[in-house]
Amino acid sequence: MVFCALLLMLGMQAAQSPVRQHVERGYALAQKGDLTAAEGELRQALKLAPDDELALAVLGVVLSRQGKLEEANTYLERALKLNPSDADTRYNLASNQARLGKLDAARMNLDRILREKPGHIEAAALRDAIKARTGYDAALAQYRVGHFAESQALLDQLIAGGSRDPKTFSLLAWCDHRLNQTNDALRVMRQAIEMAPADATLYANAAQILLEGGDMKAAYATAGKALELEPGNVQALKVKGLIDLEHGDVKQALATFQRAVELDRSDPEALERLGTAQRMLFQYADAAVTFERGMARFPRYARLYAAYAKLLLDPGARPDAAAEMRAIRLLEKALVLEPSLAEAHYELGKLMLDGGKAADAVGHLEAAAKLDPTNGARHLALASAYRRLARTSDQSRELRIYRDLEAQKVR
Repeated sequence: MVFCALLLMLGMQAAQSPVRQHVERGYALAQKGDLTAAEGELRQALKLAPDDELALAVLGVVLSRQGKLEEANTYLERALKLNPSDADTRYNLASNQARLGKLDAARMNLDRILREKPGHIEAAALRDAIKARTGYDAALAQYRVGHFAESQALLDQLIAGGSRDPKTFSLLAWCDHRLNQTNDALRVMRQAIEMAPADATLYANAAQILLEGGDMKAAYATAGKALELEPGNVQALKVKGLIDLEHGDVKQALATFQRAVELDRSDPEALERLGTAQRMLFQYADAAVTFERGMARFPRYARLYAAYAKLLLDPGARPDAAAEMRAIRLLEKALVLEPSLAEAHYELGKLMLDGGKAADAVGHLEAAAKLDPTNGARHLALASAYRRLARTSDQSRELRIYRDLEAQKVR
C-alpha cells in the first residue's frame, strides 16, 4: 500500500475542518497500528462528507491492511471516480486486485499509471511481478494436466526474461524430470537451492526427484537436509518413509508416516502411505480404517483406492470372492480418477491374468509397463500374459527387459 503520499494531501484541506480532524486522527492511528480505531475515525469523516476523496482513499488503505480487500476496493474505486489521476490510490487498488487474483484488472490499472507516470517505481515492479505470476500460473496449469513440454517451454521463457524466482526453477526441474531429462532436472533444482538455500521445500523436492530416479542414498541425504532446516517438512518425511520401506525398516516408516499425517491432515498421500505401512506390518484392520477414512475425506485421490484394493488382495488378509470383487471396483474407480496410475493397471491386470482372462489383462499390463518402465515386476507380469497368448517374441522382449532391470539392481 502507498500510504505516505496521502499525508501530503492532508495539508491541502482546511485547517479547522471536522472532516480533516477525523482523517488526521484515523491516519495517525493507522500509523500506530490501531487499525480498528482508525477505521472508526475515517467512517466518521465519511458520515460528514460521503464524497471526501481523501477519507475514501485512506479508509481503503486501512481496510486493505485488515485484509478486507473487497470492501477496501469499493472505497478506493469511489475515490478514483472523484480523482481519476490519483496514481497512488490507483496503485493501491491494483495491489488489492492482484492479491484477489484479478490480474487483468490490476494490469489495466498499472498500465494506466505507467502511461501517466512512467517513473512510478512501485507500479512498474508490481506489473513485472504480475507478468511473472501469470506465466508461472500458466506453466503450473499445464504441468498439472500432464503437458510437461508445454510447461517447460513457458518456464524457459520466464527464465530467459530474467525471472530468478526459485519456484520457477523448481517447477522447471519437475518438468525436466517428467520428460526423463534427469541431469537437467537436478542441475536446475540445484540452481533453485542456490537462490534460496534455507528453503526446506526445495531440498524435499530434490529428494523426491532423486528417489524417483533410483538414487536412494542421495535422496535420503537430501531429505535429511530438508528435515534439518524444517523438522516438520511433510514432503521430506514422506520421502524418508518411502526409503525406510525400501530398506525394510517398516516400523520406522510407519512412525514417519504417522508424524507426516499428524503434521498435515490435508495430505492424502501421507494417509495412503501410512495405510500401506500398516498393511506391510500386517495391521490389516488399522490399514482398512486408514483407507476408509482417507477415501471419505479425499474422494478424488485415486491412490487411496488402489492402495485399499491392494490391502484387500493381500494374501495375509485372506481375500475371498467378495473382497476380490470389491478390490476390482476400487481399482476401476482409481483408474477413472487417474487413468495413468500404473499400480492400478498392474493390480487389475494381474487379477485378470489370474482369472484366465489374458487378453483382457494385456491392455492393463502394457499400460503399467509403459507408465512405470523401470519396475521389473510390470514387465514380468506382461511377459506372462504374452506367453498365455502365444506371443513369443513379445514375451522374450519383456523377459529381457525384466532381466536387465534385475541386473541393474545388483550392480
